[in-house]
Amino acid sequence: MSRIKIPGLIDIHVHLREPGATQKEDFYTGSRAAVAGGFTFIIDMPNNPLPTITQERLEEKISLSKQKAICDVGFHFGTNGKNIDEFKYAIESPNVFGLKIYCNHTTGEMLIEDENLLENVFSAWNSEKPILVHAEDEQLKKVLAFSKKYNRQLHVCHISQESEVEMIRQAKKEGQKVTAGVTPHHLYLTNKDVKRLKGFAMMKPPLGTKDDQEALWKGLNDGTIDIIETDHAPHTKEEKIVDENGKTAFGVPGLETALGLMYKATVDRRITNDDVIKFLYTNPKKIFSIKEQEDTYVELDPSVPFIVGENGYESKCGWSPFEGITLYGKPQKVVLRGEIILENGVIIKS
Repeated sequence: MSRIKIPGLIDIHVHLREPGATQKEDFYTGSRAAVAGGFTFIIDMPNNPLPTITQERLEEKISLSKQKAICDVGFHFGTNGKNIDEFKYAIESPNVFGLKIYCNHTTGEMLIEDENLLENVFSAWNSEKPILVHAEDEQLKKVLAFSKKYNRQLHVCHISQESEVEMIRQAKKEGQKVTAGVTPHHLYLTNKDVKRLKGFAMMKPPLGTKDDQEALWKGLNDGTIDIIETDHAPHTKEEKIVDENGKTAFGVPGLETALGLMYKATVDRRITNDDVIKFLYTNPKKIFSIKEQEDTYVELDPSVPFIVGENGYESKCGWSPFEGITLYGKPQKVVLRGEIILENGVIIKS
């Protein structure tokens, strides 16, 4: 196959770590990782050490990103259930694309376990912008119920279990306004890889079983799962080493490998080339009402193999759980609004 042109890709779920944890990543290095992976628009999550739950903190992020990022960056607003007065600003902001709720453990003071607080959030977020949730098992049942009650657009992030796929499938059958995303690492790794990768395979939600993994692939193919989202969550290598108490930082980087893993899936005949564009561009663009990036595209050959990590990484963290694996379709040219920012596989924009 020869070189093809595809749209600049969209990742609606990244953690760029700035401000507060720039030893892991920042807007400059994270956006470089995005471009190297074929993404020209990424949306940053709010769970920084000081979470993005006020207008002031969001405006700080916007300012930093404009100074440092080499691709376009949007933001999800956060909530701890007690910042409802801030919602009007977030709903009206063109830089905000959704509200993120954490119903399971995360960095920052954003975990909502109180059911009344959770319902208040769904009631107060009167917007077409989606509510995104990290919600596993019983928590997923709760948020599906609240989103149905208040007729909210719900996006379930990084589903990882067979039971969750079935819950989403059933909700869609019943006509509920719900979409779902899955990460490449949940598609390609299982809990059996933890023994090999140790702390470098630890993330939230955790890796599932082989049955869970097969259910995720089936969900992609039957329309239950709508998008691929990287949940790019870089940590330093030192932070990922399991300590004497068995603890490690949770999360893995993914911006530089997601597209290659999806083209590997086309080589393995799990999905088609058209599916790659659907999951990494068309569906996220539609679900999150992202404006067209004029004269923006990526050129690559999806049949050409490359080895993960052979030429290093753009992400500051400098590692991948897929290091040494052969993937396909490394971007050779990236153009953003007519400006070439990557040429011959090398970023030329500083």
